[in-house]
Amino acid sequence: MYGPPPNLSTLVTAPPPLDGAKRARMSPPRWASRVATIVGTALVLLSGGCLTWVVILGYAVWRRSWRLAIAGVGYLVLITVEVNLLNIEDPEAEVPGVTAFSFFGLALITWVVGAVHVILLSRGLWAAITGSQRTNADDRVDVERRVRREHARYLLYHYPAARGELSIGRPDLARSFDDGGLIDVNAVPEQVLATLPGLTEHQCRQIVVDRWMRGPYASMEEFAGRCLLPPNTTEPLRELLVFLPPTSVPVAEQPPPVGS
Repeated sequence: MYGPPPNLSTLVTAPPPLDGAKRARMSPPRWASRVATIVGTALVLLSGGCLTWVVILGYAVWRRSWRLAIAGVGYLVLITVEVNLLNIEDPEAEVPGVTAFSFFGLALITWVVGAVHVILLSRGLWAAITGSQRTNADDRVDVERRVRREHARYLLYHYPAARGELSIGRPDLARSFDDGGLIDVNAVPEQVLATLPGLTEHQCRQIVVDRWMRGPYASMEEFAGRCLLPPNTTEPLRELLVFLPPTSVPVAEQPPPVGS
């Protein structure tokens, strides 16, 4: 009725096209980033800091960053306080020293600090400051690896047999399929966990012990909660980790010795 199952070998070499949402997560071209930096900085400076919150919230939407969203709301609160400090009903009235000092201090933050904030949001400038310059070749490699990860996830979802045949998420096993660097956090040894960005040696050991004592992880939220990992550690791992259930009852895994 359904016909023969698809040949997995033909699917390995043909990643499915990315949909619109996934394309949106790709890095924008450098010229777009530069134009956004120039326009955003100009808006902040020419408005005297009054539009800083608009620019930062625009970046938050563009990059889908909750940290920038919080910063944008913070700038809006500062602007609101500035306006409330002004005596609009009687502009000629003498302003108390504390009020004037508070007003100019807040204006300095929303104007000068806001402009510097927008400039530093330029990825190219930030890379130059931190000494981590990237090239177009680096960007192409990142995009290619991201596509391979999406392809591997596609295979896992539609063709569960690909997990065993291609060893997806298992860089510790011999294989020929490139899954873009996916890591099955429920199966890989501590040595592989140590290669993940942002994890310390202590955290890797804690993950192995927790996994051995309480079983596999079902999601990133459960993983972060059980191992007490902060958001700045887990967010970069979302694209790398997969949480696959055990295929069989494993041999008892011995946890690393405490204090080693």
